[in-house]
Amino acid sequence: MLTLWLTAASVAAFVMLVLGVLLWLRSVDRKLVQLIKAAEAMERHAGAAAAQTCELMEAASKTLKTVQRQLDDASGMLKSVQRIGETVDHTTRAISALSGVLSETTERYVAKSGGKYQRHLSEALDWAEVGYTAWQFWQTKRKENRNSSACPDYVKGHASKENQ
Repeated sequence: MLTLWLTAASVAAFVMLVLGVLLWLRSVDRKLVQLIKAAEAMERHAGAAAAQTCELMEAASKTLKTVQRQLDDASGMLKSVQRIGETVDHTTRAISALSGVLSETTERYVAKSGGKYQRHLSEALDWAEVGYTAWQFWQTKRKENRNSSACPDYVKGHASKENQ
């Protein structure tokens, strides 16, 4: 009789343990779904910020072309410098906004995850910053190499307009 009660108690304890594990797994599943949704939202925000950055880069490219055309005209140079300043300001604001959104979103998700992934996210952001810096350096060097060719409008050290 005692063994029957012990067996019944063991079975009941096992059933309760299984139910507890199932409830815990369901809770973990819900949290993972929330984390995935949050990551998707962060991806959308990053995509929008990247699109804004691309638009600003296109504006910067147009401004640089304008600067190149206006270098021969002294009065046009001041206007070009002003445009460059505005483009740099817009680019800085976009990068700052992107960094703010990424930092804010990352902090929220790190706080939600109880700090489990904080070290990994910190490392990922560090690598992203290194990659962005390398990309900027590469862009600068690429533009310098493109603009370093001899200017076809100059002959014997004088502007071709003066030689005509």
